[in-house]
This record gives sequence, C-alpha cells and structure tokens, in this order.
Amino acid sequence: MKFLILIFFPFFTLNAQSINWSNKKLTYENFKKKPLQTKIPQGELDSRIGWQIAELDGELPELYVYNKFYENNSWISMQHEEILKNMQLQFDLSELYARKIRKEFDNLKKKKETKKEVYKAKFDSNQRNFQKRLSSIANTTINQPSFYKILNNEIQDSLNLYKEYEIKK
Repeated sequence: MKFLILIFFPFFTLNAQSINWSNKKLTYENFKKKPLQTKIPQGELDSRIGWQIAELDGELPELYVYNKFYENNSWISMQHEEILKNMQLQFDLSELYARKIRKEFDNLKKKKETKKEVYKAKFDSNQRNFQKRLSSIANTTINQPSFYKILNNEIQDSLNLYKEYEIKK
C-alpha cells in the first residue's frame, strides 16, 4: 500500500505570515510589507490558492484546497478606503475560485476519479481563469465606486452560491 502526499503551491514562501480567507475583512494592519512611496493609492495583495492531495493506491484521494493571504508580502501605499476595498475584492475573488476548485474536486471524487493528473488539470484550468478575471478587475475599481459595487455584489452573490464549499473553521 503506497501513501503519497503532494502539495502544490503556485508560489512557495517559507515563514510567511498568512491568513486563511474568512468573512472577517482585511484591515490596514494586515499589509505588513514596506510600501512603495506613491502619490496615488496603490497596493499589492499576495493571495494564493493552493492544494494538497493524499493518495492511497486504488482509493479516492483526500484533497484540501486553501486560499491564503500573505501579510508580509502585501502592501498598501497609504490609508485609503478605496484601495483597501480593492484588496478585499481581490481576496474575495480568490476565495470564489478556491470554492469553484473544491466543487470541481468534489465532482471528480463523485465520479470515482483517482488520478492526480486529472485533479491537477482542473486546478490549473481554474487558476488560469482566476488570473484572467483578476487581471480584468485589478485596480479598476479604486476611483469607480459604482463599478466596485457591481463587482463586489457579483462576487458576494457567487460566494453565497458556493457557500457549501467554504472551509468551515
């Protein structure tokens, strides 16, 4: 009987202080990296979706998908409500895609899929979709409150649709 645990990290960081996504909102204090000095509000959010798989030969794998925010790699140039809201929007979007991946993994397990390559392909596909969506909204909402409100409502509604795939604390 072979037991294998694989951990897939989009980017690997040792000793980084991280926060799992929760309904609790990010605060300025969560952004611990020294910010770039800019005249306009800017920031960088280091949020990562990753997964772990534990396999036993011929059995369904045990899977764990996480969404983490890395405080020591994230910064905000100045205290500005719109930039903080934008960072939260990005973190919420990454949670939405983590939930989508959990659902896809659940569906694969229901189909009795045992091959890690199939799970990896689903993860990679969702990760690419997340990056495309993130690129399309990143920093576009800072001075557009009505656009932010539309996007936030859309993401919050989607998080509710995938509520059963939220990690319970």
